[in-house]
Amino acid sequence: MNELLAESAAIYTELQEDGPVPFDFRATPMLLVAVEPGELPAAKAYAEAVGGAEHDTRADPWLADDLAGGFLVEGGYVLDPLGATAATAEAARRAGAEIRTGDEAKRILVRGGRVAGVVTDAGVVATEHVVVAAGPWTRFLLRTAGLDLPVSSTRGWLLETAAVEREPPYAIEQAAWPLQDEMARLAGDRTLAELAAEANRPPEPGLVSLLLGARPGGHLRIGTSLARSLGDEPEGADMPRRLAERAVRVAPHLRNTPVVASWSGRRATTPDGLPAVGPVPGVDGLEVATGFSSIGMVTIPAACRRLVGGGADAFAPARFAAA
Repeated sequence: MNELLAESAAIYTELQEDGPVPFDFRATPMLLVAVEPGELPAAKAYAEAVGGAEHDTRADPWLADDLAGGFLVEGGYVLDPLGATAATAEAARRAGAEIRTGDEAKRILVRGGRVAGVVTDAGVVATEHVVVAAGPWTRFLLRTAGLDLPVSSTRGWLLETAAVEREPPYAIEQAAWPLQDEMARLAGDRTLAELAAEANRPPEPGLVSLLLGARPGGHLRIGTSLARSLGDEPEGADMPRRLAERAVRVAPHLRNTPVVASWSGRRATTPDGLPAVGPVPGVDGLEVATGFSSIGMVTIPAACRRLVGGGADAFAPARFAAA
């Protein structure tokens, strides 16, 4: 995964320098904070792995003076995800791609064990090669080809504030977010019995951990959360409150900062927490790029370049068929 992060940064750098659409891609340090003492071992291990230096949080005016600890990590980046998506799409158009929006794919056509086309709202597109990159909906589109890939759905929430007087000199990440394989265990499919039992107890609380960064206009974007999701209607309506609590706990001076928006989205997660990238066994010409969970924007460019040029073997969907 770390290799994908470095490769994606290089791709974004190239796109920012040579592309027609800016997306505010820039280097920024990351401050890894341990809010409570129990988070300190994980923060230290993370910092040692990526070369982080201990940071005096008590002397930092941007932070609460009672945090358990912090580590400053150089070599990070921030970007505007909507801008990056538009920049990538425009680069694809200029390279000859045709992008159709509002034209939903309904079914994959298969003849003789090979892809024959895709049924869309606008009609049938004849083709012998399809890449399904539909996030949480990937599983259901693959089923129309007689295949099942174990892709589960989770929901994450974000907040956005008005502009602040003092922007943070770093992005902030709380050392409470699980590793990819641990996150997968929190996001797996529930059984019918488990879902039925929820009628007798409160809804799953989900996971909340602070991720905070400044945007070019001086406003802050605050995340992040993880909860299992079964539908398009937003679950976890208390998540914005919990994110606000985390932000004020780490940076009390933000207490009176207005919140201008909150929203949520669904993410695709695989049983082992790693993406699924490459050919799907059982149908020739059918590939996927899915299961990126909460790290999609920072790994997808590299993963899809590997899908085209090779090197994505570690993420082969065949690992689930073998299991």
